[in-house]
Amino acid sequence: MIQIITTSMIVTWGSSFLECIVRAAHNKSFASLTGLLPNQTLEIKMTNNDYRPSSTILCFENVKEASLYFDRVLPLNMGRMRGDSTVGDILVGYPEEVPSAALSHLIDGIEGNTVTYSHATRVMEFTANRWVEFAKEVEPYARLWSSDPSRSDNDDVRNQYQKLQESYFADASIPGVTPIREAFRRYAKGIGFDHFCVAVPSAIGSGGSQCDPSITLSKLNLIDASKAEWRQIIELRKDTVSHRKLARLRLFIHKNYADCSFAYIEDDLSQRLEEYERVTKKFGLKTTLSSLSLLLDAKDLQTSAGAGLVAGLFGGPLIGLSAAAAIEVGKIAVNIAEKHHDLKDWQSGHELAFIFDTKKALS
Repeated sequence: MIQIITTSMIVTWGSSFLECIVRAAHNKSFASLTGLLPNQTLEIKMTNNDYRPSSTILCFENVKEASLYFDRVLPLNMGRMRGDSTVGDILVGYPEEVPSAALSHLIDGIEGNTVTYSHATRVMEFTANRWVEFAKEVEPYARLWSSDPSRSDNDDVRNQYQKLQESYFADASIPGVTPIREAFRRYAKGIGFDHFCVAVPSAIGSGGSQCDPSITLSKLNLIDASKAEWRQIIELRKDTVSHRKLARLRLFIHKNYADCSFAYIEDDLSQRLEEYERVTKKFGLKTTLSSLSLLLDAKDLQTSAGAGLVAGLFGGPLIGLSAAAAIEVGKIAVNIAEKHHDLKDWQSGHELAFIFDTKKALS
């Protein structure tokens, strides 16, 4: 596989983790480091041995969707906490709120107990302490916390997180202040995330190619999880069959799209998804026609029906008609069941099965 990287489209690599960020910015330091002139092309040879899908992500937004593709998810908007009787849980974060039971599962893979809150409480306290340290450290770049949360303006909170995103993607630094990306590393490492990637909002870097299949999937918006219940998402995350299908989908993305633009990936996947739907519908129609043909061609059924009718006319038991037809009707039922089983096997083994099954589970 050949991946082309120019100095106007940089994939940045952290010292302790893969950031997997496509930056649409002119980067003089990279040009200086590589000895290239601005916009000059650098060719990097990569092999299938480079397949290392990320399992952990720091997430600015769309936490639910990221939760479908990554084993561990650390939301960055952790500045608020409130109880909600309708949900029956404590909600953490703003503007996207995550129930404590789900947050516990996102961070360490253990679902929190909403009765005792024993595990969830430890996770919330531990995470909140690390987040406060993080918020203070990045305050020169964006003010994420307020001395009086009840008076803080919602729009202002969103604006501050937007400023934080922009600072991160610009790799901002202020003299005498911790560099923004170093602050992120410390925050993640303090929670136990030694190796992680950072999700790029869909509005940023959409024109470049992507190095990580999990990141690619999270940015393509193939599954709308915005209205899904967190309970549904947790159940999917706990399902081992779903994990295997996700692994197959990641490998498919890596093999087919590793050096492709997002525009190409979106168009090609859309075509494959349409083909999947078309084949499924066609399979169902062929099954129906096949069963109908079997019914019409069943000479034994016609003969048996005639014999049953004669028996009825001469005073024999009318039940003879049903008994005579039962064998052929049973054959038709078996034919339908076999073809339905074939379809299920084809669907479950399909590279895109994770997408269809997850959509169905969340609908």
